[in-house]
Amino acid sequence: MRIGIIAEGFADASVIKAVVKKLLGCDGSDIRVLRPEEAFDETDLQALNFSNWQLVFESCRDTTFLSAFFDSLEGEAFLIVHVDTAERGLPGYEVNEPVRSKGVDYAAYSETLRKNVMDKVCSLIAEPYRDRIVYAIAVEETDAWLIPLYENKAGDSASHVRAKETLSKLIGADKKRVRAFVDTERKSLNYVKLGSALAKDLSQCRKRNKSLDLFCVDIENRKPKEDEDK
Repeated sequence: MRIGIIAEGFADASVIKAVVKKLLGCDGSDIRVLRPEEAFDETDLQALNFSNWQLVFESCRDTTFLSAFFDSLEGEAFLIVHVDTAERGLPGYEVNEPVRSKGVDYAAYSETLRKNVMDKVCSLIAEPYRDRIVYAIAVEETDAWLIPLYENKAGDSASHVRAKETLSKLIGADKKRVRAFVDTERKSLNYVKLGSALAKDLSQCRKRNKSLDLFCVDIENRKPKEDEDK
């Protein structure tokens, strides 16, 4: 089985790859990140090396882009499309949003918002490819999927509006976490290592983030039948 990923950024793609490898037991060579495409050196930079939600949407609209992936492969293949919901409501990313108020059930909120975003993205994709798409819709950001690793609280971690800031604070408050998960040279979080940590404790994190759990369910449903029979 071959798997493609269109994501908002390298960090998101790293987290998604770790989850997919854990759930399907596949090798990293089976997964290809189409956007953003990783550059090996400064001379290799191309338009696909950059991404954001607008470019994810643009890729979904581009039938030539999608066919170049699917038509080049033999056997089963599916494409993961990732977007965060933090930018919802911006021009071009308008979706119906459930009420977010004090006391809201964030798991139910996440499920509804995720479906609305999925419907939006699905409408951009040519019909022949729609059944071959898995949606990684992160409420609010993929950082929220990682928060349960370091925050021992009840409730869905989508309650954090600024998930990236919250995750950075949780890691920055512990010296061992800083050494393990901060790239000191780039002065940023190391999402490859964070993705690995998520994969190791995925079952627990799924209980604390509904959008992560629903993504995992969709991936599990793509597992080849022969693997399920083993």
